[in-house]
Amino acid sequence: METIELFMWGYQRHFQISAQAEAKDIFSRLASDLKPNVFLVGVLDQKRDDCHPICLEPEDCGYSPHEFAEVKKLAQHFEEIDPERDILHTDPIAQERYIQDLKLNALKTAVNHIVNSGSEYRNIISFCSYPVLVEQHRVVVVLQFNRDVYLAQYSLTKTKFNIFTINTSLLDATVEVYFQECAKALGKPEPGSGFTRIFDHDPNEIIHAAGKNLMYTPLGACGKFGNWYGLFEACNTISSLKYEGAEGIGRMLLSKRGHPNIETAFALLPPVKIENHRAVRKLLEMSSDEICMLSDSEYIYGLGNIKGSYEQRAEDLFLVKFTKHYTWELLHADHVMMRVIYRQPELPRASINKHKFETDIKRIFPEITPKEISRLWDLVLEATRQKHGTMVVVSSGAKKESNRLKNQATVIEPIEITTQIMKVITAIDGAVLIDPSSMCYAIGVILDGLASGKGSPARGARYNSAIRYVESQYPCIAIVVSEDGSIDLVPDLMPQIPRSSIIEAIEQLRKLKEDKNFARRKFNKVMDWLSEHKFYLQPQTCDTINSLKREVQATGERVDPMLMQIDYYDFSPNPEMNESYFLDE
Repeated sequence: METIELFMWGYQRHFQISAQAEAKDIFSRLASDLKPNVFLVGVLDQKRDDCHPICLEPEDCGYSPHEFAEVKKLAQHFEEIDPERDILHTDPIAQERYIQDLKLNALKTAVNHIVNSGSEYRNIISFCSYPVLVEQHRVVVVLQFNRDVYLAQYSLTKTKFNIFTINTSLLDATVEVYFQECAKALGKPEPGSGFTRIFDHDPNEIIHAAGKNLMYTPLGACGKFGNWYGLFEACNTISSLKYEGAEGIGRMLLSKRGHPNIETAFALLPPVKIENHRAVRKLLEMSSDEICMLSDSEYIYGLGNIKGSYEQRAEDLFLVKFTKHYTWELLHADHVMMRVIYRQPELPRASINKHKFETDIKRIFPEITPKEISRLWDLVLEATRQKHGTMVVVSSGAKKESNRLKNQATVIEPIEITTQIMKVITAIDGAVLIDPSSMCYAIGVILDGLASGKGSPARGARYNSAIRYVESQYPCIAIVVSEDGSIDLVPDLMPQIPRSSIIEAIEQLRKLKEDKNFARRKFNKVMDWLSEHKFYLQPQTCDTINSLKREVQATGERVDPMLMQIDYYDFSPNPEMNESYFLDE
């Protein structure tokens, strides 16, 4: 039976596992491959001989208690250099609370400093929660992400307007709300006990709250701090309203009045309060690419546009773009910070990844040359700039397919297309049909294909037709550019992994089978990894893993018949898996 060496409280392991599961569920909805990892750092509040000064959960989190040995001294240093430490409150109780808050924030900063030291070499970025006292330890929740994926998201640089802390991105705002939920959960009696979720709100509610918080950032830029959630809700309502049957499409600039980069075409007398949603929706009808509604976040005071060269580092001019019914975006300096669809915030879909495109093309067309790949990339990049969406289909059977689909396409004399030609031919509806050497045979193609179980009713007709066609005509690849700017590769191939990683996981299961003491945490870690990589498990591998899994679980039942175990389903092979998904080693 497993024991807790670095003991803080009885349910610390359950709490950490639940916090990890919550993080995975929340952040996977925002960005893929963030790979959230959660662990706990406990710092003994008052010296005691019967308690460890530093506790970690799990103990194999990648750090050792020794690394935190000087955390209190470091916290004291950060407290002493805090520019706000000399602020005095006239009320003694308020002053005492303020000093305690400074100390706890310094402890948070100290833990954050330690976990981030050298973490860039491991491609990790870490964030720390406000410490919460649980029994004898101040507990800090540490949340880690894949550094490259996190930093790939657009983010502001300023973290404060005047004395007010603001969020720099939707991810940043979501981390803040996640930690708030952790703090509430840690503040409950015996945190982690019971068989329910530790958070009071579900993932979508947490992301929704983060979106609301992010809109406090343009409020700060406008110098308005009293209407925290009004702007977020106003944008939702305005985007939902139609005017004479038409959906709202237009733009609204947010800044202080008199901003040097704002040119007012005409002012409104009196200005329209932003909560007057129908009046604002009517004004939105006059906005376009050339003219925007002008707002200080409280009123619409006129119409105009940006003039001169905006100093992006000022971060005091934002744009709300209403793109279609119940859909709007928050932008800064042409970067989309958040997209809100039917009141639910999300991050903008990443543009096409060049490395993934090149590797997928090579796997689908093994004979393609580097020169041909480079030419295709330039063409596809041009197609992705098409504002109204388009689709490019690359097929080695393009010539034959153009003849088969001639009654639902415009067949052209074969030509090796350039980026200039691509810009023209993607302006019409239908797909562009080319072969791997960039020879085009048809434009405006209406694709066919059998119904597919991989289709999605949440996606548009263009995406679903690509799914149907590619499944019936593989090998080929479709690049789908949607009107909302998202870009999909069909098929979306799983990344390649080393075969040795599967073999290593199986060897770990074999060792656990031989261990007479059931190492539950190690077993769960291996099984979780295998569950995340189940696509790569071939038939014989599945049989081996399923057999080992049952033997290890049987050992656990013998060691402790009352022990609760995670019920892992048997693995079964994915019919799409083949040898091409393994890297050469």
